[in-house]
Amino acid sequence: MKRIVSSLCVVLLFLFVQGCAPKSPPPSTLKTYANEKETNPKLSKLVGKNYIKGVVRAVNHDPVAQTWNYEIDGIELTNGKLPYVNFNHKSVLANEGDLVYASFDGMRMTEMFVIKAGFYKGGKQATTTPPPVRKKSSGKSSDDGGAGKRDKAHQVVGVPQEETVKLN
Repeated sequence: MKRIVSSLCVVLLFLFVQGCAPKSPPPSTLKTYANEKETNPKLSKLVGKNYIKGVVRAVNHDPVAQTWNYEIDGIELTNGKLPYVNFNHKSVLANEGDLVYASFDGMRMTEMFVIKAGFYKGGKQATTTPPPVRKKSSGKSSDDGGAGKRDKAHQVVGVPQEETVKLN
């Protein structure tokens, strides 16, 4: 009899400790907009603080709403930067092909910096860096290749051939 009562107490204790569990977990309503790539969205849906570093793909004017529509493709995705953004603004901030860095607070753009104007033109990266120019030497030409003036400040000392040390 003692055994039956003790086993019944142990079973009741396990049932009491187990508690009630829900039948199924509730469906998740959280949706992240930063990681999904939309094919042709009307406007991006941004939540919280977001940043993008990319190239302005298109700038279009909407005369009815008197706003400018920007489409920016991200080129750097480190530290949670956005891969793509489409937003409206009331003024012209950058042109097509400019490399920009923009920050957003929700759907509102807070800052936009133009890093390099005309970074992308016609689908190709614009390279406008000229080749380095060699400076003309103003020194006298001599048989050593025009090394220039040698004085105390620019003295060339050869390697010592012999060295002696005397200890007293």
